[in-house]
Amino acid sequence: MEDVAKIEVGRKTPDGARIPRPAGGVEVVELLVPGLGPVDRDKVLNPRGRGRETGDDKAGFYRSTDPDPGVVPGPEGGRLVREVYDWTRLTIGGASRALWLFLMPFLLINLVAWMQPRWPSGVDGRGIRLAGAVYEFAARLLALSLTVLVVGTFGQVAMDQFAWQCHPAVQERVCGDQAGEALAGLPGPQWGLALAALVPAAVVFVLLRVARDAKQEYLPVLPTVSADEAEAARRRRAADGSDGLPLELAGFWEHNRRDPGIAAQHVWAGLLTTAALLTWTPLHQDPAGSTAKTVGIALFTVISAMALVVVVSVPALHRKCGVRFAERSWPARQVAGIPYLRNKSARIDGGSGPAVLLPLWPTRHPLLAGVCCGVVNAAALVYCLWPDRQWRVEGQLPGIQVQSTALLLAQGVGVALLLLAALFLPGRKGTRRRMALFGHAGAAVAVLACFLGWLYTVALAQWTSSWLAEDRSGPVVTEPVHRMGMILLPVLVTVTLGGVLMWAVVRLLPLPAPEADPDGPHPARQNRPESELTKDDQRHLSLLTAARRRHGFLLRELNWMTGLTALAIVVWIVLFDQVKGLRKPEEGARSLLYDLLGTASVPLLAALAALMLFAFRTLALRPEMRQNAGLAWAFGAFWPRAVHPFAPPSWTTRAVPELVRRLQFLLRDGRRLVLIRGSSMGSVLALAAIWQLEAHERERIGLLTSGCPVGMYFSRQYPGFVCDDSISRLAPCGARERLGAWINVWRDTDPLGGRVGIDGVDRQWPDDAEDWRGAQGVMALRSERHPVFPPINGHRNYTTDDRMIAERDRLLERLLRARAAGDEKSPPTARA
Repeated sequence: MEDVAKIEVGRKTPDGARIPRPAGGVEVVELLVPGLGPVDRDKVLNPRGRGRETGDDKAGFYRSTDPDPGVVPGPEGGRLVREVYDWTRLTIGGASRALWLFLMPFLLINLVAWMQPRWPSGVDGRGIRLAGAVYEFAARLLALSLTVLVVGTFGQVAMDQFAWQCHPAVQERVCGDQAGEALAGLPGPQWGLALAALVPAAVVFVLLRVARDAKQEYLPVLPTVSADEAEAARRRRAADGSDGLPLELAGFWEHNRRDPGIAAQHVWAGLLTTAALLTWTPLHQDPAGSTAKTVGIALFTVISAMALVVVVSVPALHRKCGVRFAERSWPARQVAGIPYLRNKSARIDGGSGPAVLLPLWPTRHPLLAGVCCGVVNAAALVYCLWPDRQWRVEGQLPGIQVQSTALLLAQGVGVALLLLAALFLPGRKGTRRRMALFGHAGAAVAVLACFLGWLYTVALAQWTSSWLAEDRSGPVVTEPVHRMGMILLPVLVTVTLGGVLMWAVVRLLPLPAPEADPDGPHPARQNRPESELTKDDQRHLSLLTAARRRHGFLLRELNWMTGLTALAIVVWIVLFDQVKGLRKPEEGARSLLYDLLGTASVPLLAALAALMLFAFRTLALRPEMRQNAGLAWAFGAFWPRAVHPFAPPSWTTRAVPELVRRLQFLLRDGRRLVLIRGSSMGSVLALAAIWQLEAHERERIGLLTSGCPVGMYFSRQYPGFVCDDSISRLAPCGARERLGAWINVWRDTDPLGGRVGIDGVDRQWPDDAEDWRGAQGVMALRSERHPVFPPINGHRNYTTDDRMIAERDRLLERLLRARAAGDEKSPPTARA
């Protein structure tokens, strides 16, 4: 609607008061931050005349170039202008973005790190800080396990199934003639292993290419603060405990303190995996006491020590492990004279004055540590090609079974640590019951991420075995891989039954009564007695009831389904490992069950692979489908990389600093006010930017959010970061850090948007399909004037609703009155 672009200054509000004109030279900038829906974009991003103020083709600010006919400037010269922040193209991308479908486990495990129930502050006790450190270590351990799983999968396919089990020297042939002929020309099995080791090594560097920085994916924004300033601000806030509200830390989106060195860490993990496979096999072949055996043990010890360093690498060691020198000492001057060391060193505040920290932890020197990994791989290759070794080629590749079992055990330890850490991270003010799965959603999502990674492994291993087999039985896979394939059917059956039961239980729960706003508008339609409802009326009533039920229970159902799926996976893994009756015997009914599960996994995995390929083809070839996939990208790639470098780059590292910069520029003039109108995901983006502003800047901002998922989704899934304390500090009635005005509108048919939990801010709108004045109080019926049922809007059509004008007028009135009250005291000087 065209009227959405107007603010009619001077018109009357619903309570009869007249909105004051911007006086005293005050300029009000209405900044629209749209959501991801196509309606929002079509209606909001097409003013009658616009010009780009700043930005590029992916994101930018546009200001209306035509005078707004709804503005009455007044004799004091006040005026109102309108801007739009077009950011939605950041979530769409090109056809290559479809490749991220195959890296979904990395995305999920990165979200696990942000699902921490509480972020410890500087004043928290030692137990809470230890629990927070354990949670982060567990998330990083699981992320490393996924990298090793991917690299080990290609190592298993190339080195075990092809180069080892298909070698002509095997007594019992399991592969076709073509695979045997390809290996027959090599001098020995060691050369096949050496050439096959290039495959997992190449995968490491392909993933490294994927792990390019977000600044390469999205053009970087001029930093609002430097890294040193951000660290100094964090230390100041740690003194009073406000560093426990991480989204308010200066430079949070620009200087990610959780990702230093993770790209190098995972590259080393992949290279060490390849080196371990190359070393363990010949070590198993060498006789005890031989020179080759001694060299192999020494080499494997070095690999194990380097792997231990990779596992324990955490951001604290990355930042603090090093040698400290006084700033004016002779060693500090020598460090400053060497360009490499000068770039790596950092200036810190020591106990007796300024000091220079020379870091020693390997992640601070990725090039040197990478060279060391390359040397270890070269040594493993030379050791594998050791001459005069008597090779015994039989069964599976020695070490491949140990690697898969150890990997599964490490993932179990990581999940257990997540559960324990979340249990000892208390919520603030009894908020644990509002968290997803009472704060244990991270562990549940971690199980899903690991299981999905194992399914990829099973699918690739089984396909390779079938391809190499030709007319024979084909290479076998490791026991953990086989077990993961067999439990797929029981997990699907368990989850399906649990989902049906949950759906039935939720349908029996009563719906909350509608909370009518006495100041809000209502549809002018009347209901009839329930006995007079026709079949069409009853059908529409059931649709409306289902929409209201989705608002109350959909996200909770998804959380509990996630928990049920994770529990089913863990239970079936334990059963297949502990119950002997489910292991393959020689005969009997138990053998039939075992073979049935193994056979059923083949078509299920084939269906999974076909579905992934179909989705990849659809996203790569159809731009409109990439726009729809942008919805999932907006939520999945919202958070920066925290524990896995191969997760998608976060679009918020571009959008939030850009919006912060624009707000700081607009608020630099003390006579200017900003009215932000954010819809759906745009409201989350607006709040993230407001949390980065100073208190005196927030006081001159009015915020109108609609369909805001902060309370319904983000504060439940990520309670340690989008916490209630950060939200309540923005309350217009707060003592400090408050906004000038805030109105949040929502519907009880919206499955995603809802309350933010602040009195005087939340305003519930009746859906167009509801009539709160009727006797039934549920549905607006058809009439001669309205012969068709009104639509059930749900999460749609907020910005095009006629009521949005009245809400915006009310917000402008509050903002101007708050400004008038604030003029009695001198405002602080805005920062440059």
